Amino acid sequence: MSGLDDFYDDLEDDQLMEMDEEGSEYVDALDALFSMSGEGEDEDEYDPDEHEGYGGDDHDVYMDDSEAEEEDEEDEEDDPGVYVVERDSDDSEDGLELRIDPSNAAHVMEILSLLRLQGNSQQAHLSLRRLMGMSRESGRKRKWWKPQVEPHPAGLALLRSGDFGPVGPWRSNSKSKGTRPGERYASRATRRWRPAQPTIPNTHGTVVAEYASVPYVGQFCGPDYGVFYTATQNFKLYLYSTTAPKNETWQHAPGGGTQVVTDGYPDILSDNESEDEWPRGGRWHRHPEAASSMTALKTVQGIEGRWTVTDADADRSGSRMLYSSITPFVHMLRTEEHDSEHTTLDFRAARHDHFGIWSIRFSADGKEVVAGASSGDIMVYDIAAERRTLKVMGHADDVNAVCFADESSTNILISGSDDGYVKVWDRRSLSSSTPSGVLAGATEGITYTSPKGDGRYVVANSKDQAARLYDLRKMRSWHEFENEPDAVSAYGQSHFDYRGDRYLKPERLAHPRDCSVMTYRGHSVLRTLIRCHFSPAESTGQAYIYSGSADGMIHIWSLDGRVVQVLNRAESVPLRSPRGGFNDPSAPSRTPGPHPFGRGWVVRDVAWHAREPTLMSTCWEVEGRFRDRGSIAKHEWKGLGKGGLCLEDWVEKERAERAERQG
Repeated sequence: MSGLDDFYDDLEDDQLMEMDEEGSEYVDALDALFSMSGEGEDEDEYDPDEHEGYGGDDHDVYMDDSEAEEEDEEDEEDDPGVYVVERDSDDSEDGLELRIDPSNAAHVMEILSLLRLQGNSQQAHLSLRRLMGMSRESGRKRKWWKPQVEPHPAGLALLRSGDFGPVGPWRSNSKSKGTRPGERYASRATRRWRPAQPTIPNTHGTVVAEYASVPYVGQFCGPDYGVFYTATQNFKLYLYSTTAPKNETWQHAPGGGTQVVTDGYPDILSDNESEDEWPRGGRWHRHPEAASSMTALKTVQGIEGRWTVTDADADRSGSRMLYSSITPFVHMLRTEEHDSEHTTLDFRAARHDHFGIWSIRFSADGKEVVAGASSGDIMVYDIAAERRTLKVMGHADDVNAVCFADESSTNILISGSDDGYVKVWDRRSLSSSTPSGVLAGATEGITYTSPKGDGRYVVANSKDQAARLYDLRKMRSWHEFENEPDAVSAYGQSHFDYRGDRYLKPERLAHPRDCSVMTYRGHSVLRTLIRCHFSPAESTGQAYIYSGSADGMIHIWSLDGRVVQVLNRAESVPLRSPRGGFNDPSAPSRTPGPHPFGRGWVVRDVAWHAREPTLMSTCWEVEGRFRDRGSIAKHEWKGLGKGGLCLEDWVEKERAERAERQG
């Protein structure tokens, strides 16, 4: 029996009845606290296949919310079972100083006693947050890796190789503006040229869509990036226009200054919002099924599979979409507004085949689909022939990520697996399960792979809390690994479950045969299959790597290893203003109100627009151990004037948008 169960047993019935809704919020947080301290682990939450809610049996789907469990961010040297509250100027006059052992039910009773004595006051909330170690100030991770402060030589070599950047117009770096030869030409060494600096999204963002069900994918598509799509756990796909005029007047600070907005969800529904009840934290709450300030193109109720939509992809034209689930079937649809037809792609060779698909990608020509599946399988489906044309037993564990290395060719396949390896496959010489090469480096499972598109470079996220950049020309031979256990078995942490466990300091930072060119750290690859990408070629020359994170952050690294931007979804402006209208992502920056107690954020996917300096983050909002809902936020670059656009630009922007809406 767990420590929390013991605590409940010690409570009398009348004490349980005294708990109001606010008290039960803290009980949920206590439940998460017990899980963090190692108490009360539910056997049903352990999944040997280490996937969200899928235990490997096609007949049983475990609705496992353990990936949303609060990450324990205490220092390694701290006692994980002790939480300390000290007197603070913001506390009550007498202050509070308690030591709480979460394994002791009597001590936990002190927490609820404090709530009853101090009531629903700000002081009580502040004390309880500190008491349970859940304030953001006390949640600093101890870095067991060395942050990259100076440019790494290998990263600088990449930037100077000509394979990445520069982009945009070139301009003189000389400060000399004179016309005399002595001033302009005395020192030719100072007359260097450098590219215009790309503008990187630098705001914490504004929520532009909210869902009662958590989203798993969020990306742009189409040659002009004119469509943004997302897919949620309840098998719904939402497609929005990024170019259409806005259909509702924005709400913004009338004085152009800073405005404090609340993080509460208003009871205001527009005509295109439907309501749905979604389970949260063991209680049922009434939330709109979907609400968005973006212009909706269409909403598609997908064909339900098992547990969730695992992946989605669009072809290069943006006219067709795919989505998968933990089944052998992939479904294809067209993005046109009034086209509702679904085409099923059956990846089975026989009717008795049972497996789940974790990752899918269109080929560059749109004629084939590559899929990564459970049990290590990699498959290719011919859309015109309506059949699977290739199946390779490529890995020792589930294949979480697949992609084509080259935007203009279907010859080179890349796969990433829970066995810790990224493998390279050449279809022109593919006759067995032997890859053309191995990209080693990770000591835990691979969550995502993203190609640069030139057939040379790929970046991979892994559960050892790193993103690694590989050059396919430096891959290792499979013969170096074929007689060895896989990377996770040989070098991973024993019994580590990324969905609920924290990642301890590893014995090794990388595989002994690490062939990656660069390694990027600082983000949290926990709870779900976090995704990473190259920045757009059109605006940045792909000179940056960016990734979501289980701690609600968005990390942007330069190729040289330095972190150039960290965006915090906890600081995003909510979808609605207090007056009920949608908040404008382009408005001058605002300060969000206080966050609800126990709320956390997990950024699963991120998408950088190629034609403008904006980024979209696909996020889970979690409460204690439970996924509460999901949201999409738009992060813009705001570098003109204090807090965003200058007054003249802002007035001109509003005038143009008003004319678009009226005309």
